[in-house]
Amino acid sequence: MRTPASAGLLLAALAAGAIAADDAPPDGRAVMTLVDARPRGPDERLAARWRLIPKSGRERVRETRTYWRDRRGDDEGLHSQRLIIFDAPAPVKDTAFLVHSRAGAGGEDRRWVYLPALRKVRRIASGDRDKLFAGSDFSYEDLSERAVGEDEHRLLRREELDGVVHWVVESTPKGESGYERRVVYVHPERHTPSRIDFYARGDRLEKTLRIRWQQVDGIWAWRELEMDGVRRKHRTRIEVQSVEHDLGLTDDVFAESALRHGVP
Repeated sequence: MRTPASAGLLLAALAAGAIAADDAPPDGRAVMTLVDARPRGPDERLAARWRLIPKSGRERVRETRTYWRDRRGDDEGLHSQRLIIFDAPAPVKDTAFLVHSRAGAGGEDRRWVYLPALRKVRRIASGDRDKLFAGSDFSYEDLSERAVGEDEHRLLRREELDGVVHWVVESTPKGESGYERRVVYVHPERHTPSRIDFYARGDRLEKTLRIRWQQVDGIWAWRELEMDGVRRKHRTRIEVQSVEHDLGLTDDVFAESALRHGVP
């Protein structure tokens, strides 16, 4: 994995004991740089079950595959690429979403969705970033990755969450976003986000994301994500069934044509 120089210095300081896990880090940007630089491997494939849970409790279930690839340090100015394909049930089978997330504050993420009923690939306009994906509580923006430089970061406090004292960082977008700010709870040793609170315009709490992690091939990977649409009174739980790393995924997997033709 490519590690930014600034993150490398911070990681070295942590390893040397200069920044203890229970001490406050230098600042919010430093924390989010560590999150971005945590070991993830060059690529990943995971299978997951999505549970869409309304207030009534009558849930809908979706089966998906997700492909992800790190693109930092290449010549195209990308941070990462992600492709999500729905395999079941039949009414949503082959629905797919592709995002090329940018590496810095300049330019825009590129997003596409494939709707099999129309047999059409549609480019998602930047103004539609806050629309919800496939009836879930995740917006198109939520499914993209934000580079550290896209936000201003401020360390708010240290707070206990699930028995561990976390670093709590406020991230405020520099440019266009569907949110006014995010509040991120970061595990001080793994450098993984455990919770993210999303605030809409007017500083209203819109959603809360809880993330549970597991180690796979020595890499901290998702085990379960649950997005609670506070104002919508609807939840989406993503239960990861399997994870594989370092597969040598190629450009073809993340090309627009892969939306229509699928990935083996």
